[in-house]
Amino acid sequence: MKNVFRIAWEAVRALPGRWKYRKRVRIASVEELPEVLNVRRLYVIGAEKPWSAALLCPCGCGETIHMSLLRNDSPSWTLRIEKSGNLPTLSPSVWRTKGCRSHFFLRHGTIVWCGTERTSVKN
Repeated sequence: MKNVFRIAWEAVRALPGRWKYRKRVRIASVEELPEVLNVRRLYVIGAEKPWSAALLCPCGCGETIHMSLLRNDSPSWTLRIEKSGNLPTLSPSVWRTKGCRSHFFLRHGTIVWCGTERTSVKN
């Protein structure tokens, strides 16, 4: 009987963690960028050695943001992927100079807005 209570308690304790991470940006490794992108997905292009990344702008404008992961390109970004949860971190920040002019960091799968506060995609 103690085992049943322990299992139930562990399940209840795990619930807040699952809820906390459910709206984070996740990695999708692809060989080619799909025609239609999903919200809260960072598409990493190149299986063995990722060379590019793309995502839908988190402001909700619907534009695709492309980022080079090649060190010799300018600008270029560094991608780190946490083993637990498949959560990406990009550095430096992403700053759109045209269109919606969004400026944000992607840290541990979370969009962190710079400057004026914006709301994330509602989905």
